[in-house]
Amino acid sequence: MSTSEQDLISWKTDAWKDRNMVKWYSGRMVENTDANRLKNAVEVELCERFLLGRDVLDVGIGTGRASLPLIAKGYALSGTDSSQAMLDECLRLAAGQPITLRQGDVQQLPFDDQSFDSLISLNVMTHFPHIEKVLAEWKRVVRPGGRLIFDIYSLDHLSFARGETVTVEDLLAQGNNAFNMHLSGERLRSAADEVGLKVLGIVPYGSFICGEYPHPAFAMPLQASAWWRRQLSWLACDDALLEMAVFLEQHFFGCLSSIATGRFMVVLENSVDTAANQTWLEQDQAISQYLRDARPIRLEALAPWLNLPPDEWRAAFDRHLGRMRNRGVAYALLSTFLGRLDAIDWQDLSPRHGALLNGWAMSEYWDRNVQSFTRNWHQREETRAFCDVDGVPLASCLEYQLQRNLIALLSKPKSGDAV
Repeated sequence: MSTSEQDLISWKTDAWKDRNMVKWYSGRMVENTDANRLKNAVEVELCERFLLGRDVLDVGIGTGRASLPLIAKGYALSGTDSSQAMLDECLRLAAGQPITLRQGDVQQLPFDDQSFDSLISLNVMTHFPHIEKVLAEWKRVVRPGGRLIFDIYSLDHLSFARGETVTVEDLLAQGNNAFNMHLSGERLRSAADEVGLKVLGIVPYGSFICGEYPHPAFAMPLQASAWWRRQLSWLACDDALLEMAVFLEQHFFGCLSSIATGRFMVVLENSVDTAANQTWLEQDQAISQYLRDARPIRLEALAPWLNLPPDEWRAAFDRHLGRMRNRGVAYALLSTFLGRLDAIDWQDLSPRHGALLNGWAMSEYWDRNVQSFTRNWHQREETRAFCDVDGVPLASCLEYQLQRNLIALLSKPKSGDAV
């Protein structure tokens, strides 16, 4: 491990030992604002969905937001964190429920070999560039056949969204404050092979808050825009909107591949199976290839990986889209999916509301093209000759008149068109 990597780990670890930081973090974890409610709901459900056995270790337990609810469901819970301040806060929130807490390093867990059936960890592996070393230590405390469940950012998503190969070294060069560990499917497979773990799967999530597909209206990813954050603020008080968001995370994005969203949950088994790991990687790559090529994506093509039969999926999505706010949020999110307006055929996803949403998409298509043409028409080779009169350039404001005329022309019904 390089000096820069160790400095990064030390810097991130020490940041959470300050009690004022812990107090802020504890409040943030239960704060019902923006997309925090959605993130908690999705991450907690994923951890519980893939748990195996009764004895559970939460590494980097923090305030216990994911694991404290498990105690009431009969799990025997243990937790470790490098920060005693975090453990003190977790114990306070446990409110007398049985829990074992020990201060320790993520890379040197203070527990005996094969002590647990499952290990969960949220927002921890994202800080460690050398995942193989961490995974080897986590494997040590998990019984044979047990599970390791953790989240990490997707390097495949980042590379696809940016249209260029992005490496972990590129991310490290950004410095401590900006670094978050990203993992590719290839690196996950090779790490699992090296450590002796079986990849059971990944579950992409975080589409509402963690993505880099560009949005033409903002010249930035949708998730980075102030407009989108204002829409997500409704998640704090609109239960129906939250239910739709959870549906899309679990039953659409969560069934896709490592390029789909900026983050995914990893599920590993403590067993050696390099053939299964290669099969998983090939499946992930096959889904990614379909997403790259399909215009548009079809539910029937995704049926082998969906959690619901296509017709049942459509019926559920139609119910969610019955509310105007839900339609607006779903359209904004899925119309930027994969960076292509044509990635989604709304009629295929929603028989009841698809015609309306396809109309929105068509209108947006013409808006984008007309605006692009009128902004750049004077620079085009085929129109440059019309850009000045007697050597005097036409006023730039004429683009607005041109745009108005183009929209009027394109909107005018043609003879033979259906009314």
